[in-house]
Amino acid sequence: AHPYPAPHVAGSLVSVSVEVDGAAVPLYTSRDHADRLYLEARKGAAYSIRLANRSHERVAVAVTVDGLNVISAQRETLAPAGVAARPGRMYVLDPWSDTVIRGWRTSLEEVRRFTFVDEQRSYATRSGKANAQMGWIEVAAYRERHPRPAPVVRAPRESDGDREAAGAPAARDEAKSKAEPAAPGARAQGFPGTGWGDRTADPVVVVDFEPQAYAAERVTLRYEYASGLRALGIFPTPRHADRLQQRERGDGGGFAPPPRW
Repeated sequence: AHPYPAPHVAGSLVSVSVEVDGAAVPLYTSRDHADRLYLEARKGAAYSIRLANRSHERVAVAVTVDGLNVISAQRETLAPAGVAARPGRMYVLDPWSDTVIRGWRTSLEEVRRFTFVDEQRSYATRSGKANAQMGWIEVAAYRERHPRPAPVVRAPRESDGDREAAGAPAARDEAKSKAEPAAPGARAQGFPGTGWGDRTADPVVVVDFEPQAYAAERVTLRYEYASGLRALGIFPTPRHADRLQQRERGDGGGFAPPPRW
């Protein structure tokens, strides 16, 4: 038996979904790891992380991709829900609001798009920060220590939701990953990472937010190429992939195939 596709969103306090080239993608479950969901990485495609606050209070959200905070690019391990920890920079969502995290934040005005690339071309690897969380997207939601009423007047929003950030790193300027030649001696490993994509306007503002000492909720997503998901048992394995089992079953498909040569 193989896992069934899960709903496109995860999380109850803050819902999390992933959009690849602008379309929501399925999230898959695993019998071996009930605490995470899986999605297919498509090489060269841009992706975004959509967050939606399902509560009547402001919520701060720490997001890491490949083990790096998406705002500061610092290595960060998010603590499980209910465990005291001091999170790094976070996005703040107003009550019942949603937002789209499109990339690595380089300033209050811009981001560099998340793109699926081979692991050795990922931003984490190129910046010397590769770690054990390659291929991971983690989200931790924090309630406010002293909630305050939602403002009556709101700033204009983008069509897919406004974003607020508690701090942002200094801007950096690097060449686009897909335009750079492969590093000498690099070999394709068949595993995906998240690259440093196109520069995109994505303005935010800095706000005050005092989070509680522990995360109220945490969501973990894992991404792999389709071949990796098959190897993990998330996707069904094609019948032709295991020739030994075909021979053992005496399964030839039932028809005469054309000769290859």
